Amino acid sequence: MRRDGDRLLAHLAGARQRVLLCAPFIKVGVLENLLRAVPAHVTVEVVTRWIPAEVAVGVSDLEVFDLVGGRTGATLKLLDRLHAKLYLADDSILAGSANLTGPALGWSSKPNLELLTDLTPFDPAVEVCLAQLAEARIATVAERDRVRELAGAIVVPQLDLVADVESAVPLSLWLPELAAPQRLYQAYIARTRDRLATSVLEAALDDLAALAIPGGLPEPEFKAAVAAAFRGMPAVDRILRAAADDLQDADGIELIREMSIDDGIPPEARWLIVREWLTHFLGDLYEIAPQNFVLRLRPGAGRP
Repeated sequence: MRRDGDRLLAHLAGARQRVLLCAPFIKVGVLENLLRAVPAHVTVEVVTRWIPAEVAVGVSDLEVFDLVGGRTGATLKLLDRLHAKLYLADDSILAGSANLTGPALGWSSKPNLELLTDLTPFDPAVEVCLAQLAEARIATVAERDRVRELAGAIVVPQLDLVADVESAVPLSLWLPELAAPQRLYQAYIARTRDRLATSVLEAALDDLAALAIPGGLPEPEFKAAVAAAFRGMPAVDRILRAAADDLQDADGIELIREMSIDDGIPPEARWLIVREWLTHFLGDLYEIAPQNFVLRLRPGAGRP
């Protein structure tokens, strides 16, 4: 049986003008192999996402930045909510479930079961997808270095976590559910979970799953891991950027409303939850000004 990776190589080798490689997870060795197949005169656009928790567990490589940057006519872009896997060569497309990783493309001793199917850019669903890819931003050195720092602060156990990453809560749209973040460690420790109300435990376990916190951490290391993963979430990062210039409650609520996170929690309640998490896990950097409830950087903290 022909491997999807070999089929993709042949697909890209036939390009004459344009190649688009769009996948949430990209390993640098796989991308290097694919780019070698693309004729040198063909322009290449690579679209992916950089989530610190995903980089930390090894499903994506930040080194693709230098690889793409070293090729004439190639561009690397980022789209936090990306989940599509689409590979265009001129007017021909392969699309389906396969990321640009060895197991996904069959270049592994334990390949995944994946699907890639032939489409054209004129398929209505493809047209919608391509139009939304226009929202992607150019990857920069500053963003790569920031993601590397955040990923490096996440403690990852020596386990095979990759299989669970794609089925996790969509990280680009995640904000915490647990209204009492001081209860998160209690939910993390199995023997203390029975002391929590069912609704509190369910919210805490959902948040722990989204943050991908490894097991067995003592409380100080747990809090540091949560803080790093929490800061690395795209929705949280957007809030922190706004808070660098002070953030009124009304503006925070509106920011969350714009994110359209559809899980039944009103933006007003969600904002209060986010405020609690920020002061609990990032209290060394952020505070709520008591006179007007503005979220702001602590004096002298500097920009994170």
